[in-house]
Amino acid sequence: MTQQLAKLKIMLAVVAVVATMVTSAIPAAFAQEVEREIAVTGVVSYQGTKADGTPIYGITDESTLGDARYQKEGYLMEGDYSAYVGKRITVHGVRESGHAERVLDVTRIE
Repeated sequence: MTQQLAKLKIMLAVVAVVATMVTSAIPAAFAQEVEREIAVTGVVSYQGTKADGTPIYGITDESTLGDARYQKEGYLMEGDYSAYVGKRITVHGVRESGHAERVLDVTRIE
């Protein structure tokens, strides 16, 4: 009986250690930089095409223009925005990482 109790205590200790390891690893997995949605208002311009033929358009955030403290913040948008070229719009999206240029993954347009 005492051997069974000792085995049970060891097993519970192992389960507690594993549970602690798993719960402490979960936040670390999600601790990567999570980009939040931003809004950019400006005039859309055609910037060319990628090697695969995907058109690329640009938009410069008006809120960064004309203020010496800020460098103009422009974003590239992949996809067909030809209907908006030369028009002032607001796009909402998430900045994509892993690009040499700032690329905005557009979620909606106003």
